Amino acid sequence: MSDYICRLMQEADQNELIDLVKSASEFAWSPQNIEESFLSNNDNCFVLCSISSNDILAYAVIHNVLDESQLLNIVIKKKEQGRGLGSYFLQQLIDYLKDQNQHSFLLEVRASNTIAIKLYESLGFQRDGARRAYYPRNSGREDAWLYSLSLV
Repeated sequence: MSDYICRLMQEADQNELIDLVKSASEFAWSPQNIEESFLSNNDNCFVLCSISSNDILAYAVIHNVLDESQLLNIVIKKKEQGRGLGSYFLQQLIDYLKDQNQHSFLLEVRASNTIAIKLYESLGFQRDGARRAYYPRNSGREDAWLYSLSLV
């Protein structure tokens, strides 16, 4: 996977990220959410880019509180999904957090998102609980499953 580079988001990336995030889900983050995370002192926004084209292929936001980090959002470009980029990108983020001496990495995921759940579990995340009816759906609400990964 040496054809990719993981780096911190730059202000010039915002327009491309808005399009990427919008195409990911009908419940995608708004442009305001993206900008607020970028400007936050407690959030790190990352992008995964193709070295050859410099296209942004993935985006993630990590919220940090003391020695604990939480994955707030992760998006892989639709046409790039299923090629191992999610696993590669998430492992880059895990390595970054270990280098920053973070102790734990938390996330929540829609209970119906079986592809993401398999990815998280393949990287060692453990399911710790659930938030009932947490996420909106077209009809009703959906549970969020809570996961954690020890980084020490």
